[in-house]
Amino acid sequence: MDNIIYLIDDDASVRESLVFLLSGMNWQIKAFDSIAAFTTAHGSDTALTGCLLLDMRMPGKGGLAWLEEGRWPWPLLPVILMTGHGTIDACRRAFHNGVFEFFTKPLDADKLIESVTAALAESQQRVGVWQEVTRVRALFAQLSAREFEVLHALMDGGSNKEVAARLDLSPRTVEAHRAAVFLKLGVASLVQAIREYDKLQSVELPG
Repeated sequence: MDNIIYLIDDDASVRESLVFLLSGMNWQIKAFDSIAAFTTAHGSDTALTGCLLLDMRMPGKGGLAWLEEGRWPWPLLPVILMTGHGTIDACRRAFHNGVFEFFTKPLDADKLIESVTAALAESQQRVGVWQEVTRVRALFAQLSAREFEVLHALMDGGSNKEVAARLDLSPRTVEAHRAAVFLKLGVASLVQAIREYDKLQSVELPG
């Protein structure tokens, strides 16, 4: 995973100083003077990784207002929000909208580098989660509606005979569906199938 820092700030001097500071850490910096410029360049790439440094207040659309528009389209990209006008309310709203860290200007260089380092690690962790979710979703996408129905009934604790009666099937048909489910999911037991299903249900990406 590339350690790319995306920087959005309308103040040219801030952009210049942050590019100078962060490039010294051997990180690649992509700077933008507005949210529109960033979305024009990367709006369709929802798999961006790295870290986003975002100014809270800018002419037109500010960073916090942008975050509050709806579901964040870059779930693998942690956001560090920066502002020269920090308030408790702004901080609360920022974290409510999934911000990784909140800084007031002037920025403390050491703390910023520490936070960016942590954000990059967080992005890498999110990539791992995303890959696992993608893998599990692909497995379950192979199941037919009837196979899902049988699996749910089995996970509810029913025996083959009980599931057969519940779904108006023969026990042999339930056994066949069960075997097909296990084969498609690559598992050898109902416990393993339940474990995979729990991943499908419980693991959500931030954003």
